[in-house]
Amino acid sequence: MSGISRRWVLGAGLGAPLVARFGIASANAQAPGGLRVATWGGSWRDSIEQNVASKVSGLKVEYTLGNPDDNLAKLIAAKRQSQVPFDVMEGFPQLTPPMSKGGLITKIDYDAMPQAKALPAWARGEYQIIGLSTQDGIVYNAEKFKEAGIEPPKRYGDLANPKLKGRLAFPDIGNAQHWNAVVGLAYENGGDEANMEPAAKAVAEIAPGYFFSASTELATRFGSGDVWAAPWHSGWAVRLRRSNVPVSVAYTTFGERTGALWPVPQYIVAGTPNLKGAQGFLDEMMSPAGQFDHGKATGSVPSNAAARAKLAEDALSRELLFLDDERVNRAFQIDWAKLDDKKWRETWTRQVRR
Repeated sequence: MSGISRRWVLGAGLGAPLVARFGIASANAQAPGGLRVATWGGSWRDSIEQNVASKVSGLKVEYTLGNPDDNLAKLIAAKRQSQVPFDVMEGFPQLTPPMSKGGLITKIDYDAMPQAKALPAWARGEYQIIGLSTQDGIVYNAEKFKEAGIEPPKRYGDLANPKLKGRLAFPDIGNAQHWNAVVGLAYENGGDEANMEPAAKAVAEIAPGYFFSASTELATRFGSGDVWAAPWHSGWAVRLRRSNVPVSVAYTTFGERTGALWPVPQYIVAGTPNLKGAQGFLDEMMSPAGQFDHGKATGSVPSNAAARAKLAEDALSRELLFLDDERVNRAFQIDWAKLDDKKWRETWTRQVRR
């Protein structure tokens, strides 16, 4: 476990309570043909069940729900008891290196997953597969902006508008969209991944009225009109528009790049007793049909070019997402080798008033 950073080891210090609280089962307790998948809840989980799991013949899937940080803590706690709590886990990009070094996930055998071979090289990692990414920008209520005489935002810094006071939300550090937003603010103010200090000052200038952890709660506030704008992923804009909330998306710049990707890695947990089931499940998730259906349902962008092309046939997805290869390849991705996330967490806690 030496490869896991100190904060993850500390985060798993409640090992025994976690085992009891979440009902982590021994690997030997898994029924034949059963697969356990650690993922988010709500509509994301529902889409996986409908568009991926149900299409894998003879495989019954059970879900452990939570964000990747929480599921990592469960995994570490279970491993200390020589247990395997789930077989497949969805993660965050910054988790892949420490998890692989710590022996928590296993190498991907692409020969056992032929559909995954069609993914671009950047999506096929040694320990992770990236089937979908979210696209991060600023989601804003176009009608409210027009009524208030506010120009559509072009930069994260444009959110420091007095007319948005009390109407602005910002992703807290536990939400995935936090990272592109704060890195974007660093770039806008002379910093980058290696120099995040300007981002803390920029957040203070924006002075959000609400820091959100759960996107489902933020969606409710957008729907009620309480929130007019937030750095968020555009998939939620797609979902809100389907519910007749008049939102749009502004993609900001990061140096020479426009818009930001947040890859959603898939892992196979080391020691899984159902390796074939895990491979079959992920191979279906990486298929053009699985990527298209899951992507359309969640507003996420497939790595598979054919699935993206089909998604572009949907007018709403085409309006709010960027789907062509050129724009996807031009989008920004955080260089985690430069970003000291532990240091940023300390800065965030110390300097940002929430």
